[in-house]
Amino acid sequence: MRHLVRTLSMSALGAAMAFSVAACNNQTGFSGSVGNTPNGPRLASYEILGTVGTPFTATVSDSRSSWTLQGNVPLSIVICNNNLPAAIVATKTTSNSNLLSLEIVIGTHVADLQSTSAPFGTVSVQAGGPLSSIASPASPDLRIFAAGPLNQRYTAMVEDITTGFVIGARAPTLILFDSPNGKVDATFFGGQDYPTFRLNMTLNGVVVATVVHGPNATIREP
Repeated sequence: MRHLVRTLSMSALGAAMAFSVAACNNQTGFSGSVGNTPNGPRLASYEILGTVGTPFTATVSDSRSSWTLQGNVPLSIVICNNNLPAAIVATKTTSNSNLLSLEIVIGTHVADLQSTSAPFGTVSVQAGGPLSSIASPASPDLRIFAAGPLNQRYTAMVEDITTGFVIGARAPTLILFDSPNGKVDATFFGGQDYPTFRLNMTLNGVVVATVVHGPNATIREP
């Protein structure tokens, strides 16, 4: 079991590494042109791995905001503008012995890794020191979900008015933007032979934008 979890961990390092970048898109945050947004902090990547298709519920929290979600293994989660310490708690919603594994990756370092095969098992991981309590729900709660194409590597530039981030990952990916300053946009780059991106953006639980395009795609908060 330990060997399997470590194998999953090493694969996630290459597939879901997140890092900051200068001059992400633009000075206003949603025009789509290159501008002068400064470097964001190094981001943590939250990986939910294990037996493919295993359903779960999860809560992700940094020291300022939290998010709850439901999904299926695998899923990569990245918090733009995150504020460490941070933690994630996930619970299987089935009674089988499927593996559910959580890890936090910061840069190229696995900060924490835990797993369970218990029926309705719960696991949690944290980074940047202990998180004393789950923060209040994010407000606004802005999420960008890259549903596909599955298992294809891409790079995304995500920014608000003041700060830009670049994310390297594989779908499915959930991008959370904590306390954005102004509107948020994201441009996904797949490369010349990349298939079509399937993206949606929600604000406080309401879908506000949907994009199906390739090999590159841009999604913007209205």
